Amino acid sequence: MGNEEDIIAKQVENFQDYDFLDFGCSQGASLRFGVNTLRGTRGIGFDIDPQKIEEANELLKNEEEFQGEHIVICQDVLKIKYTPLTTHKFRFTTCIHFLEHLPGIREAKQVMFNAIKLSSKFVYITEPNFDSDVNLFKQGFKTYYSDWTSHTNHMTSNIFFNILFDFYKIGYIEDFIIFYITPIKDSSDPIIHPLNSPKNEQLFDKDAHPAKDDKVEFKNIYKDIGIIITIKGYKKIKNVYQMIPGEKSIIYSSRKGIYEDTSENFIEEEEKKPGLLEKLNNYLNSEL
Repeated sequence: MGNEEDIIAKQVENFQDYDFLDFGCSQGASLRFGVNTLRGTRGIGFDIDPQKIEEANELLKNEEEFQGEHIVICQDVLKIKYTPLTTHKFRFTTCIHFLEHLPGIREAKQVMFNAIKLSSKFVYITEPNFDSDVNLFKQGFKTYYSDWTSHTNHMTSNIFFNILFDFYKIGYIEDFIIFYITPIKDSSDPIIHPLNSPKNEQLFDKDAHPAKDDKVEFKNIYKDIGIIITIKGYKKIKNVYQMIPGEKSIIYSSRKGIYEDTSENFIEEEEKKPGLLEKLNNYLNSEL
């Protein structure tokens, strides 16, 4: 398998007719998100779990909106190797609740790199918001995401920033934003467990789990973290952000920097002036 095109072409006929990829598609719900939310037309889902692939294929077979339009293949996205020979680009790639299941940060960075190189417009990532773990811990709480055994890679906003800023400086990407999705307003939310609740539980059940104080109010605690990465030359990051449903709050934008408040208004800069790093990068990569 020499490059991405070889890997996909060997398993999918007429792969050029598909416009998005879904890394870690699991049982297929993220393919539905790619269509219904991100306006994809035909998707190729990747997963390495045969059971999940079987379940996803059942979804594709039984739901009318998916029949004949999408496909799921067995593929380890870490083994996709980018080469300049690749000519086909998919419009976008999604990684929805996937990166937290990888062994670590290095593997997540490789997956993000592969997604960027396979896409022509944008990459969308979402995962549990592990930024909130420390503040919840100090108050005697956790989310059920926090100690799920299969969540081996707890990516925070700072880790995402470090990876994406490297890609940005090199010139691989146009822009990126990091934002929170779905506020957890108080400890009565069923996603919240007391610290002594068992591992690998889902929604809190007062009859099945240790007691918790359900009257503690939270500030700036969110369920998920979202990342949008636009590919070099594609400037419509605002349009992608506006497609994402739910209550959101941007915490970092490569166009603006750190947000000083919790405003959900996106700062549009159609004609973004190049910063010092971008000017230096353009100079170093120019033909003298």
